[in-house]
Amino acid sequence: MLKRTLALTLLLTSQALPAPAAPTAIGPVTIAWADATHKLIKITWTETTPTANTLALESDAEEIPEFQFGTTTAAQPNEYLVEATRFSHMVDPAGRSRFVVAGGGTQARSADFDQYLYDERDLRLAFAGDKLRWTLPADNSVDGTPGDPLDLPKAYTYTAVQRVDADPVGTYECRDLSFVSAVPTGELPNRGQAYDLTVKVANEWGQRANLWATVGSTKNVTTYGPGSSPYGGTTTLTGHVNGTSMFQQGSPPVCEEFHGPTSNQAVVVQQRTSLDAPWTVVGTTRTNDQGNYTAVFRNPGHREYRVVRPNVVNGTAAAYGKEGYPVSVRATTRVVSAKFIQPTVTLGTQPQAYLWVDPAGPQKAALQFKNAAGAWQGVAYKTLYAGRGILTFPWNKRGTTQFRWWVPASPSADATYSGVFTLTVR
Repeated sequence: MLKRTLALTLLLTSQALPAPAAPTAIGPVTIAWADATHKLIKITWTETTPTANTLALESDAEEIPEFQFGTTTAAQPNEYLVEATRFSHMVDPAGRSRFVVAGGGTQARSADFDQYLYDERDLRLAFAGDKLRWTLPADNSVDGTPGDPLDLPKAYTYTAVQRVDADPVGTYECRDLSFVSAVPTGELPNRGQAYDLTVKVANEWGQRANLWATVGSTKNVTTYGPGSSPYGGTTTLTGHVNGTSMFQQGSPPVCEEFHGPTSNQAVVVQQRTSLDAPWTVVGTTRTNDQGNYTAVFRNPGHREYRVVRPNVVNGTAAAYGKEGYPVSVRATTRVVSAKFIQPTVTLGTQPQAYLWVDPAGPQKAALQFKNAAGAWQGVAYKTLYAGRGILTFPWNKRGTTQFRWWVPASPSADATYSGVFTLTVR
């Protein structure tokens, strides 16, 4: 009797329990940009029974962290807005990510999408006059998820930032000067001081700033030279080049501009014939470890000279050049030869005085001798032909006498005297 009562009780109890509820079904999960600004992603989904949800990012790309980024309650709408920049960008255009919505013991995934941001690191520098041009190659990547719901045309914003020492006196403050471009190139002005250059690339997935270059400047170029040197002879210019470089460290950063010699750098020697004439190149030389240089060249006539440290680019390092102040170097007529054809003659023989000068023109030179009082006295004039001439003249004074030529100025060289040469009459 007791067994029958227990069995009946169990039967009635089992008949009174409700059937277990079916699990909530989620899906489909749809994704789209919330508006034309392309800053917010709108995630929506359906579910058979209202339930609390969690939202997470799932990715096949190694550099994209997977994490839960949002929740909703059962009473909230089945949608979620999230900023695209909350998720890191990927450098592989074939990378794939998706959103996962979970709740009520089940989950569903959105369509795959990429988070690609152009990752070209070949920053190229070149000078355009007094401006520094930076350039990145065009993005020729192939979309690995064509037609995904978040696809946009390739559109990047490029921001070039010049970081300078805001107060070179010594407070170590940095100042950033930004230049925004919609194309992968731009020009930066010469600030007259060194700076660090960063090019930032941004799109809907965020910004990266791993393109970096150092840009120095030239503070001064000094030049020293002789007031004159012989025409066709050697002229030597010397001088010094001083420059600046930028140093920054720490976070937040501190900046300091350093001044010092510009060592082991090419400099260009230029010349011009007048204030209205263009500058032309004489040649190049280099500074030494101390920033000093020496330039040796032939004197072609009256000139103004200046030394230029040109703009220079070496990979991701560049420096603005500078022109030095000009110096004038005049030319003096160079006496190649001044002598007697026969320095010793017998009385009654007419001596022949020879002269050869450079520049070789039709100068009218004057032969002089030193008289008994020790003063120079004129003998005669001789018009040269191609810079050369022989003057034959009567001379009946026995003994040894000193002579010299006076050569007048020409358009290319100043007047000069030859060295002293002698004539002996026996």
